[in-house]
Amino acid sequence: MFGLDNNNQYVDWWHEALPGSGEGFDHEGTLTSIIIKPSITIGLSNYWNLTLTQNIGIRIMTWDGDMVTIHHRDEGSHTDFSNALGGLLGDSRIMARYLVYNDGQGPGKRLFLGTGLIVPSRNTLTNDPFFLNEEAKTKHRHFSITDGVYKAVLEMQLFKKQMTAPVFIGGTVSAVLPLIENEYGFQASKSYDLSIVAFTKLIPAIKGSAGANLAVVHTTEAEWNGIKAPNSRATVITTGFGFLWNLGVGGFALNIMKPFFVEGAFSGIEGELEQKVGAWQISLSLRRILSYNIPWLDPLKDI
Repeated sequence: MFGLDNNNQYVDWWHEALPGSGEGFDHEGTLTSIIIKPSITIGLSNYWNLTLTQNIGIRIMTWDGDMVTIHHRDEGSHTDFSNALGGLLGDSRIMARYLVYNDGQGPGKRLFLGTGLIVPSRNTLTNDPFFLNEEAKTKHRHFSITDGVYKAVLEMQLFKKQMTAPVFIGGTVSAVLPLIENEYGFQASKSYDLSIVAFTKLIPAIKGSAGANLAVVHTTEAEWNGIKAPNSRATVITTGFGFLWNLGVGGFALNIMKPFFVEGAFSGIEGELEQKVGAWQISLSLRRILSYNIPWLDPLKDI
């Protein structure tokens, strides 16, 4: 199966002037992320599949102030900076999933267990943007296309198809666990994710299905050189709605989502400051079943 996901996030942020900076004015701007994720899923057997995903994208900061500061300016993650290696290539993910339970093609349940590895690209921050163990601050960037850390992934997926509304409901529980700090002294947060989605049956008026989704993500504290990074611990609840169509090229989905910070703050902000953050997300997804069989995998189909 071939997959193509496009995730777009728009963040409108503001925070008060940094204490001790001597600037004397508030900071505000936007951060826009455009991420494309092509993927390929290979059925290794009747019970195992392997998915390879590559993140490609850009994050763009706009600065609404009249004066450029050492913290903020108009810039993008595709360019190099004093503490960043720019580029468009993000994380690569390898996931293996095992079909534990399957009621078949009709109404019933499917349960998958998965594990995998996230491999970062080189396009990351190369220095602590908070200067946690230094007094003097110089020009720096707070964001990149990857955080540059190898991570393990644990996952469980449960889906149910039924005759009554909603005709499809499912959920995923996952944990993303950093393995080691990277070569620049950064240890990423642990991330725990719960997502639930439900869809109606075919609606003739739109020639597709409508659905709702809910996601809860909790991240623990990250560290730079053994010192806790500000605002890295957070809990975010994202709610949204979407539509699903079966087109000639495959299954196409559109989702519109609104994140809410329940605990913590926007991680791109320097410290414990008064702040306001508004965010929206739009995602587009395409799934197409490929009719190609890999001959040497046939003997493995019952494993």
